[in-house]
Amino acid sequence: MKINKVKYLTGPNYYSYKPTIWLELDIEHFEELPSNKIPGFTDRLLEAMPSLYTHTCSRGYEGGFVERLREGTWMGHILEHMAIELQSLAGIDVKRGKTVTSERKGIYYVTFRYEEKKSGIYAFEAAMEIVEAVVDGQPVSIEPYVKKIEALYFANKLGPSTEAVYKAAYERMIPVEQIDDDSILRLGTGRKQKRMEATMSSETSFLAVEYACDKEMTKRMLDEVSLPVPEGCVISNEEELLEEAEHLGYPLVLKPINGRQGQGVSTNIQSKDELLSAFDQQKDVDKLILERYYPGDDYRFTVVNGELIAASLRLPPYVIGNGKDSVRSLIEEENKNPLRGEGHEKPMTKIPINESVKQYLNQAGFDLDTVVEYGRVIPLLGNANLSTGGLAIDVTDQVHPSYREIAESSAKTIGLDIAGIDMIIDDIKAEFKPGRAAVLEVNAAPGIRMHHYPSSGTARDVGGAIIDYLFKDYRDAAIPTVAVTGTNGKTTTVRLISHFLQQSGKTIGMAHSDGVYIGKRCVDKGDCSGPGSARKVLHHPEVDAAVLETARGGMLREGTAFRYCDVGIVTNVSEDHLGLDGIETMEELIKLKRLIPEIVRPEGYSILNADDEAVADMAGYTKGSVVFTSLKVDNPIIQKHMERKQECWYVQDDWIMHAKDGQVDRFMKYADIPITFNGYAQHNVSNLLQALASAHVLGVSYEMLRTKAMSFFPDFLQSPGRFNKIDQDGRTIVIDYAHNTAGLKAIYNTVRAIPCERLITAVSAPGDRLNEDIRNMADIIGKETDIVVIKEDENLRGRKPKEVAAILDEVLSKHLPSNERIIELDERKAFQVAWESSQPGDLLLFLYDTFSSVESFFKDNKQQKRKIIERKYRKTSSL
Repeated sequence: MKINKVKYLTGPNYYSYKPTIWLELDIEHFEELPSNKIPGFTDRLLEAMPSLYTHTCSRGYEGGFVERLREGTWMGHILEHMAIELQSLAGIDVKRGKTVTSERKGIYYVTFRYEEKKSGIYAFEAAMEIVEAVVDGQPVSIEPYVKKIEALYFANKLGPSTEAVYKAAYERMIPVEQIDDDSILRLGTGRKQKRMEATMSSETSFLAVEYACDKEMTKRMLDEVSLPVPEGCVISNEEELLEEAEHLGYPLVLKPINGRQGQGVSTNIQSKDELLSAFDQQKDVDKLILERYYPGDDYRFTVVNGELIAASLRLPPYVIGNGKDSVRSLIEEENKNPLRGEGHEKPMTKIPINESVKQYLNQAGFDLDTVVEYGRVIPLLGNANLSTGGLAIDVTDQVHPSYREIAESSAKTIGLDIAGIDMIIDDIKAEFKPGRAAVLEVNAAPGIRMHHYPSSGTARDVGGAIIDYLFKDYRDAAIPTVAVTGTNGKTTTVRLISHFLQQSGKTIGMAHSDGVYIGKRCVDKGDCSGPGSARKVLHHPEVDAAVLETARGGMLREGTAFRYCDVGIVTNVSEDHLGLDGIETMEELIKLKRLIPEIVRPEGYSILNADDEAVADMAGYTKGSVVFTSLKVDNPIIQKHMERKQECWYVQDDWIMHAKDGQVDRFMKYADIPITFNGYAQHNVSNLLQALASAHVLGVSYEMLRTKAMSFFPDFLQSPGRFNKIDQDGRTIVIDYAHNTAGLKAIYNTVRAIPCERLITAVSAPGDRLNEDIRNMADIIGKETDIVVIKEDENLRGRKPKEVAAILDEVLSKHLPSNERIIELDERKAFQVAWESSQPGDLLLFLYDTFSSVESFFKDNKQQKRKIIERKYRKTSSL
């Protein structure tokens, strides 16, 4: 078996609203060997993975998958279940999967949920290895595979603090995504976006972070406002160390001036020898803080936006003797605790076996080889930082108001919006008294895993508090986002909506099949209807609203670039691109396009074309309000919607009408609007209705919409490549992007209204269409045109050179004689050949693949015309 192709669908997609791995699997000879035809396979597989007994499969009850195994099912389906179960055994919460049979022998499209890419794909690879061993009758243990999946997951996932913020945003429907592989999050979209790195926000003061990192500066600032801090000073050599130690008196604390996560901190130093030993361990540090040791317990207070959110009692790491194992062995055994991991990957960190631990044990009269009596608790470090293996107990509800006030005032004094305040307190329930407590540190970017995963006590949603501080709600975080999908009309609809939304002081971001635009500035050219281009708009810090063409290819390749949209539009659905990536039928294509209405926010709107039955049926799948559009007032769906006093835009006689809440308004005569070409371009009338509906629900008034509708022209400036009509030298040229049967029908229906002697079409067909689709396109062209110039797209999309042209010519030969069929594969030259074949009174229809070819044609013709004029001028002058 082999994997031919892998895609990570990170956004909502055809299979799930959550991240999904899609892969094309070739099961090779196993196509002839379903599970029931491999002797002993099912029993051996269940022996290796008994937890598969719990899988329900499509039957909806435990054991359903085992029944499928015994009846006979194919390897793609089996591997899907195994990949999910292996991740689950590794502690990764994933459940959903689906396997689809393709039309190619042995090829299956397998999809399953994942949380982290590397562990997700390895789970499938591991499943393949396990199956091969089971088939060969070899003994197999899944434990090494599960451990590797777990290791990959924790090594590559977000850290606990960042993950807590991510999950909080996700639960609140706030747009959130990880930037590259770092612990940096982008929250929100467009002009409203903010960023987080761990628990430091883009609102955090740089100066406050600098102050917090300088422990002596922190102490001085707190002392200046009478907040309790330990007496102490900065020292840089042994002489200063001993002098200040004598002044302060023992016990003492020694720590780096710019330390973090408890690193290099020595506490409860009782003598000169212990002090010199601790100093020797810090000999590479330029400056240290020596301060008086305060007896009491170590507490962490986490403050967000000036308010105490959580408090934890932090305990140093320890082991409990059993009378037979050494301290080293007890540490190693504790480190096997599944809640402990390396660094910050798990709720607790593994206990280090280092010089600090050795020194602390020596102070207590032990070493790593000491066998401790049964039941005796042996502390391993003097500090209780979680990064060095400490534990945390939630005490938020026990905090006396006086300590709440100290913590909140400390954060405000340093200027941190998110802060971790470390205090030593003898009794957290009693009112503060001088000498009974002290603020040790104020930390920027405090870790919050101790609050989300306390060793005991109530978990506190600090991540949620951070998100609530940054954003009031979804609207405060996300710019209005309009997503447009369908088979035809998407680009024109996107351009219209963007034009309608433009107003002074606002920047509209737009992505469609011709480029990405930020306001009027094009920042990328080409087909930009996928998620990568959508992200360029959503990530841009100047964008106030996003209008995004969302094509099928991008949704199948990555899913959508957004979890929710405010307005979702489906223009129409017709057979197009079938046979690609598991979308084999019209029903599957409809389901894919339906994804956009499905992810409309409950407060948002789905704009649906009631003239397309499949699109109209999508109303049952959206949580948003439905606005129907139609070219016919007597459309039953429109009539029923109006009876319910719901919103719709439609055509009645010569007028565009708007109905809502039982009130019906005349908007304007559609034939007066330039984009409709005097009303003949009915497909553009349909696009216009959906664009008007979208802009209106986003707050654009009738008056503004009328002005905007009259100022949008189907020319190279505002709508390049979408039914541009140009009169030149007695001929009419129409440029369009029609590239499927529905698009061709719409174009020819419109050009019939333009008087002409002959119709000349320069055309190709995309290579990724089915042969039947290409033949249908050729049949339409042959019935409508007088002369055809057959060209070839630059991107063959998997076809051989001239293959598509041959299919077109074969069908066109039934309609047109050979002298009216011209083959010129180069697109720009094909347009020139069509022009040279024309005469005054002809209409030329250029159906382009690359708009630059159209631009080159007009540029060359303009230059050629200028040369002819210049030659005539020179000849006249010489006479």
